[in-house]
Amino acid sequence: MNHETFLALPADVVRFAWSAPMRELAVKVGISDVGLRKLLVSEGVPIPPQGHWNRVHAGRKVGPPPHAKPRGPGESGRIRLDHRFRDLVPEAGPIPEEGPFASAAVPEDLADLRALELKSIGRVAASRDLERAHPALRQLLKREAQLREKHSVSNYSWDRPNWDGPLAQRQLRIINGLFKTLSKRGHAPWTRYSQGELQMYVSIGTRHFQLRFGGSGHRGGERAPSRDLPANTKLTLSVDHKSRSALITSWMDGDQQLEQQIASIAADLIVVGEEAFRQGLVEQREWEEQRRRWADEASRAELQRLQEKRLTDLEESGTLLHKAAEIRALVGQVGAAVENGNLAVTPEQLARWKTWALAQADKLDPVLTGQVLSHLVVPQLDDA
Repeated sequence: MNHETFLALPADVVRFAWSAPMRELAVKVGISDVGLRKLLVSEGVPIPPQGHWNRVHAGRKVGPPPHAKPRGPGESGRIRLDHRFRDLVPEAGPIPEEGPFASAAVPEDLADLRALELKSIGRVAASRDLERAHPALRQLLKREAQLREKHSVSNYSWDRPNWDGPLAQRQLRIINGLFKTLSKRGHAPWTRYSQGELQMYVSIGTRHFQLRFGGSGHRGGERAPSRDLPANTKLTLSVDHKSRSALITSWMDGDQQLEQQIASIAADLIVVGEEAFRQGLVEQREWEEQRRRWADEASRAELQRLQEKRLTDLEESGTLLHKAAEIRALVGQVGAAVENGNLAVTPEQLARWKTWALAQADKLDPVLTGQVLSHLVVPQLDDA
């Protein structure tokens, strides 16, 4: 979000990618054609196939550039480019917070989005085992297998696998089924596994969420449940999103076990991602407004401080001028006293003293020292 980058419409980036051979475009951008190709592909921008420009130069008919991929749930509908593209691709603002949000992949109404996702997901069969685990769980399962082998030799309790209890295995099967379902819909589940703790996340478009198991009778969180808890212990699953809308953000065993709710949970999470994107636009505007209020308050406080300092400096000028005037008056009276014979001071001594005393008065005089400049000018802030 820094000043070195800007937002662009995907359609404009596609037009740029198809406007000239990649080598020519790369020169304009200032990177290699391989680097430019990788950058565009990473952003989901379709690029001309091999031989496209040869056919163009030969005068053969080629089709128009493909349409940009429609905005998906939770996606910004924009591509962020760095400053090298500024004169090559038009800049675009974010989607307005009031919408419209609809695309070929996202209905305007969130209820319609849920229904569309449920239809696209279809029936989901819960995993009966973890033989074909989602890639996000493979690190955990590999470590569990290593511990299992180690424990078979040592028989030490601290070498036992962490996630081999009935309830822990059930949790892994549930999350495995959910992760696979979300991946098929183009979303990115991922985990962090360390010292027996498993943190579970899912990315819906540009939004990222953590998932947590809970329920009565076990500790939940990121740690595996106790090994003595049976698989039929009631579970809850929740996502860490504070929505301003009435969304489903937690699920529990009830008439249906969580295993039977995987399709619904996946659809609900996708809706959460889209709603979080829309809510984020509002929160961004609110943050900018708050930031401006804080800046205005800081400016007012600084201006008040400058005004108070100006008054203090003015009072100090009056004090300094009064002291300088007193010293100069004293010099005059001493000179008169010496002239009248009231003080036994030689002319040389008087001259040296007057020079020194008047120099001290000059050092105090706010006009001569320029101290008056601290309050002569009306205080203003730098951006005023």
